[in-house]
Parts: sequence; C-alpha cells; structure tokens
Amino acid sequence: FIRTNHQEANRQLEAQTNLDYWNLSVYHLSLSDSRKLCYHGLMQTSIFQTDEWAQFKCKSGYADCYRIEDILVLEKRLPLGRSMLYSPMVNESQKRQVTSQKFLIEIKRLAQNTKTIFYRLEFNVPQNSFNLQLATCNFRKSFEEMQPEHTLVLDITPNESEILAQMKQKGRYNIKIAEKSDLIYSWSNKPGVELDNFYSLYREMAQRQKISCRDKLYFETLLDILGQKSYARVYNATTKKEGNNGALAAAIVTYYGGRATYLYGGSGSEMRNLMAPYGLHWQIIKDARGLACTNYDFFGIAPTDDEKHPWAGITRFKKQFGGTEVDL
Repeated sequence: FIRTNHQEANRQLEAQTNLDYWNLSVYHLSLSDSRKLCYHGLMQTSIFQTDEWAQFKCKSGYADCYRIEDILVLEKRLPLGRSMLYSPMVNESQKRQVTSQKFLIEIKRLAQNTKTIFYRLEFNVPQNSFNLQLATCNFRKSFEEMQPEHTLVLDITPNESEILAQMKQKGRYNIKIAEKSDLIYSWSNKPGVELDNFYSLYREMAQRQKISCRDKLYFETLLDILGQKSYARVYNATTKKEGNNGALAAAIVTYYGGRATYLYGGSGSEMRNLMAPYGLHWQIIKDARGLACTNYDFFGIAPTDDEKHPWAGITRFKKQFGGTEVDL
C-alpha cells in the first residue's frame, strides 16, 4: 500500500507542470451515472475499480468519487476541513498510468481542489520492481492496511478432482464430512433472509474473536448496488437436522472479471462437527467455476504464522483449501 503527501508532491511536480496537461478530463461520477464500465477502451478487471464499487463506497462513508484517466479515486472527508484521496486495488492493466506525468499532475490538481492531505494508492497485483518506480514519483509505503496486504488465491481452472488434490489433507477430509452432513446451500443477491442469517453469524463471530464489525446497513447497501448487477451474493449453509433454527455458516462473495472474492464471512458455535464452513466454500468454488471464474481470492490472511495474530484462526482455515499466497 502506497501513500504520498500532496504538499511534498506539489514541490516535486511544480517544475513539471505544463499548461498543455491542464485540459485533461477528471471524470466526476454521479450516483445515478449509468455509463458503462469502460473508459478509453479499458475494462476494469478489479471489482474495486468499478462504478458500482464507487457508488457503494459513496453511500458508505465516502464523500465523492472521480476518475483520472481509467483510475477510480474516492474522496473521504477528514476533520478540520481536510480530505484524503484513495484509489483501491488498481490492477495490472492500470498500474503504469499512475506513474505517468499526466496522472500525477491531475491527481495533484484534484488534491488541491479537495484540500487533501494525502493520496492513498493500492495495487491488486503482486509486489515487484514496479514499486521502485513508485518511489521515484514520491510515493511512500504506507504504515497500515485498508484492504488486506497479504492474500491467498486459488486457481479454479483445473477440474474438481484436481482442485481437491492440491488442498491440504484436512481440507479434503472436512469437505467430505460436510458432504455427508445434509447441509443445504442457498444464496441471494439482495437483502433478505440470507443476509439476516449472515449478519447474525458475522456479528457472533466478531464478538467471539473480539474484533470490530460493520453495521448491517453496510451489507444491505453492498447487495443493493453490487447484487443488482449480479456482482455479489450472500451465501448460507443450513441443515435439516433437529435443534438448529438458522444458518451454520455464511459468506459474502463478489464475482467480477473472472475472479470470485470472499469479502466477509461468519460461522456459528453450534454443530461445528458438520464442517459447514468447508462445505459452504466448496460450494462457492463450484459456483464460481460455473460462472467462468478462473480464481477464488480468499482475500486476506495473516502475513506470518504467528498464533497471536488476530487473523491466525481464519488464516488456518483458508490455507486448508490450498492456493498460492500473494503479497500485494
């Protein structure tokens, strides 16, 4: 994750400023904007760079949204009349644009107009030598995460037997238990019973692990906007067995650009022996294959095997499915 202080950027870019560039267009996105997800012939392959994600974030705490060239820029208001600018999860096809003189001059101008104290830029691509180019443009490595800095990505292009074979033995075993447990899987792309069940489990798990959680309206808004375009689903795993009146596991997953991404999840403390979370994610993987996705992004793991890390438990669970660890 990268950020830059706009005052430092101003000094660095002042000598480069050329009036020929000031006619470049900075798109302002309206919440009612129905334009296609294509700018200058480039298609965003990250869900986090779509107009729908911009609309969702503007209804969930961000003040405004723009595009410079092909790159989404969100504005968040800060105390004392200041702001921050933020581009989430820029992808491979976009990354070269952020070091161009055109982009740097336009982001500088937008920062001045919005009284921004820093611009935060995230990449949805593995770390590489490109980071050195960012440093030459006055970007600095951020000291904290907004989106996960380490993730686990599973290639789901092989057949189901091959996907199972590359999993850890415990992962395959728990999926087999789930398949014998009379679990029922359902999903919806709009708020309703499935979201109610999800939020109950999500909040229960957050309390159990002593971590913060978002309010329900956040997820309702996500489904209202992304679900309407079939970019998001909320999943439930329930059982026919007596003694259970709700879901055992739940997840919210996005589908975009050939990638399924596990954004949020929750599981209960009842009937854990049925291995509902394993069965649920195996069902999600199969659905993602049916939707022509090539990867399943588990979206966020602990950077080390430190048992005291807040994500240690969920990281152990995700790693049972195999996949490749990626540092962003």
